[in-house]
Amino acid sequence: MKRILVIICVLITSYGYAQDIKFGAKAGLNFADYVGDDTGGNDAVTKFYFGGFVNSPITERLSFQPEFLFSFQGAEFDDVFDNKVKFNTNYLNIPILLKMDLGSNDFVSLYAGPQLGILLSAEAEADGDTEDMKDAMNSLQLGLNLGFSLKVTKEFALDIRYNRGLSKAFDGEGKIYSSVLQLGASFMF
Repeated sequence: MKRILVIICVLITSYGYAQDIKFGAKAGLNFADYVGDDTGGNDAVTKFYFGGFVNSPITERLSFQPEFLFSFQGAEFDDVFDNKVKFNTNYLNIPILLKMDLGSNDFVSLYAGPQLGILLSAEAEADGDTEDMKDAMNSLQLGLNLGFSLKVTKEFALDIRYNRGLSKAFDGEGKIYSSVLQLGASFMF
């Protein structure tokens, strides 16, 4: 009987929080680069990202937030002939975040979680020539996100996030991983 009462209480509480599901949109800047083997000469590139999210409360301070983001990434580096090569990649990133509100007014939130990145395109650009590089890269990337959000209003927030690839970005023997710092804004409906 006690188990049934506990289950009923959990379901009622979950239903109450489920009523607070919110949807939102976000966009911002990516400062993208690669880290790992033989990446000492890379320069970060500034790109952008945009997408949407769903925020579903678990408790009063904790929520589950999956996102779908189109993310433009890459890096710039010198090749063996000291020519500048710009590497452009586009991903559909799917972060699965656990978000925790801090303080009594929910002004600051911390979040963390894994991310699946699906490679949409990859190109290397040098001296006006462009080469498709998608076959040289892994089509799926796992990563880890860590960040925080600062609410400006009840609906509008500023975000900073770091995403580090956990799986190799490129096929082959070298261990090269994506590294992206994101600065952006989100709006919750």
